Amino acid sequence: MTPRSARAQGEAGGDPRAPVGSTRPSRRPSPDALDLISIRLLLALEAYGSISRAAAAMHMSQPSASARLRRFEVIVGTVLIERGAAGSRLTAAGRLIAGWAAEVVNAVDGMSAAIGSLSRGTTNPLRVAASLTIAEHLLPMWLAALSERLPDSDVYSFVGNSAAVCARVAAGEADLGFIESPHVPPSLTARTFATDEIVAVAGPSHPWSGAGKPITITDLLAAPFIVREPGSGTRAVVETVLGNLSQRESLIEVRSSVAARAALAMGRAVAILSVLAVGEDIRAQRLRQIPVEGLPVVRALRTVWRGSQPSDPVACALLAIVHGHGLD
Repeated sequence: MTPRSARAQGEAGGDPRAPVGSTRPSRRPSPDALDLISIRLLLALEAYGSISRAAAAMHMSQPSASARLRRFEVIVGTVLIERGAAGSRLTAAGRLIAGWAAEVVNAVDGMSAAIGSLSRGTTNPLRVAASLTIAEHLLPMWLAALSERLPDSDVYSFVGNSAAVCARVAAGEADLGFIESPHVPPSLTARTFATDEIVAVAGPSHPWSGAGKPITITDLLAAPFIVREPGSGTRAVVETVLGNLSQRESLIEVRSSVAARAALAMGRAVAILSVLAVGEDIRAQRLRQIPVEGLPVVRALRTVWRGSQPSDPVACALLAIVHGHGLD
């Protein structure tokens, strides 16, 4: 940590020796205090479920990783990690911050790739735009495979909801897009690479958990429930079943499935989300699927581009990988 970052930590988070969870910053953390290594380490912990394994992935010692995570908790001002003998996992607040962190890391990695292409004399990296659920759960696997197939390829990625992805591709700001929405602008070509389901889920203690018969749409709309924001593919599919939700007072809108899972852990609402995003939580019984009239809905996950089939070798290689990793 640089001296500037250390000063920012002291200003934003108070005494770094204070007990984690009991410290509330007198002001929001300075951007200089939120160092990228700690952010990456938090994401590694979410992925591996262990500080030691996260440390190994980051090429750090376990004590160093543990100390850095504790300092990060002090900066943020709340407990982010539940530590136990069987491993460590993120708290609801930790999962919420991890969702934001993933967007930060993705942006930094995209900028790094673009700068790298300049140093090698390549000014046109492949520009990819992906919806949030696809970016969280599928895009890293695809890019890793692309790196093995074409080690010198350069990819710049943008993450947003499906509407923003389509807008970027249509405007020529991205070469390929990956979306979940049923709505594709007529100017774009679309090809399905997989299917997914939209389901209702809640925490194990929710009154509807284990319901023997489907919950009516009327009852669902009268209760607190969580959905993605307008423009997301998930929201578009949900509204084909529930109608326009913009005026619903009981609605809780979130901008990522990570935020939705965190909101479920902190309350008694029902969320309507993608199986791709919550399937692991359902299998581990951290969440329960709630039977609701009209759900689940099967949707297509699609690649979009302008004009005819892309001819760029990197784009063609990525398309071959994507359409060879179908989920259906």
